[in-house]
Amino acid sequence: MVPLQPSDLAYNDVQPTEPARALPGDPAGEQAARATRETGPPPVFGKAGAGASARGRESVSMSPLVILGQDRPVPPPIPAWSGAGGSRLVDAFGRRLTYLRVSVTDRCNLRCSYCLPEDADFPFGDRDFLSPGEIEAMVGALVRLGIRRVRLTGGEPLVRRDILEIVRRVKALPGVENLALSTNGTELARLAPALKSAGVDRVNVSVDSLDPERFREVTRGGDLELVWRGIEAALAAGLDPVKLNAVLLSGAGGLADAERLAALTLDHPLSVRFIERMPTEVNQGLQAEEFLSADEVRARLEARFGPLLAASTASPRTGPAAAYRFAGARGEVGFITPLSHTFCADCNRLRLTARGELRLCLFADRVHPLRHLLAAPRPEAALEAEILRVLQDKPAEHKLTQGDYGNLVSFMQIGG
Repeated sequence: MVPLQPSDLAYNDVQPTEPARALPGDPAGEQAARATRETGPPPVFGKAGAGASARGRESVSMSPLVILGQDRPVPPPIPAWSGAGGSRLVDAFGRRLTYLRVSVTDRCNLRCSYCLPEDADFPFGDRDFLSPGEIEAMVGALVRLGIRRVRLTGGEPLVRRDILEIVRRVKALPGVENLALSTNGTELARLAPALKSAGVDRVNVSVDSLDPERFREVTRGGDLELVWRGIEAALAAGLDPVKLNAVLLSGAGGLADAERLAALTLDHPLSVRFIERMPTEVNQGLQAEEFLSADEVRARLEARFGPLLAASTASPRTGPAAAYRFAGARGEVGFITPLSHTFCADCNRLRLTARGELRLCLFADRVHPLRHLLAAPRPEAALEAEILRVLQDKPAEHKLTQGDYGNLVSFMQIGG
């Protein structure tokens, strides 16, 4: 890794996540504790490393978003799964849905430029987030229907003080084969061992640059050294794999950032995934001028490090990123290409918002409320019936290529 200079810790006056209101319909034992569980620790930001290197930040040409407006055919149906035990989560296009992303909060202790503009109207709503018991009930219904892999996201999930309880409850559900967590890494050094003990199997950490100054600029105050300590703690705790998610940022240093991140995989057992920047309501004006395609990045990386070879891995593929490896490298490189090479035909995921709404597609124009069904006479049956009913509304593909971003205001709402 690019050496990091020691930095003095500084504490900014940023409000932590406030407690959510108690709900009359909370499961027994939940309501009294809600007022205190959801207040996370104050965010820790750091000063940029003094004398940090800025090498490799040469200017690069910007890639135009040339695919906007092009027509794309509807993906062909995928045969429904007929494996042992069956699955009832099959949409109208034959896609079997086995992966659930659960947002536990839409609050975050960073303000990344591609996620939230400086003048954004934040927060997005009240802090009436699902309690651990409500999360357990809703995820349980989805698992009974066929979900096998769950990922906890935010905002930043580790700002919830009750995150370990949420982890334990979800991992204990019969049928959950793997539990992952996505984080910005600011609290990972403190929590990695406890997360592993509670049931987290794997972790993804957002790291868009290894230049401390650029990282601080992109995150509006983040401390790269603190995040790197979290990555080391995750590896030491036995979380496997540890993946680094990097949004591809154009402009000065964008390709150089990708090079430095890819170089990590030569000597570290890390998986670096490069993600094309996706438009939302708050960043669509910047999309065309700041888009950097995965194809351009891959060409740059192969010119520098040699051909990327398909990586053989014992663990099943859990997302849209195909895994590659440089010859002799310890880690892997992947690309998530929602714009240049869409993968909707292989979609296997659903999303649950922090307020109990089912989102069938990241860029859908609506969500489907589920929380009220917890008060039904038979909540388990009511949840399952409603999930199966709305599932057939899952679209064949997103409409980003036609300039339609759905009703997603910011990725902070749902965690991508």
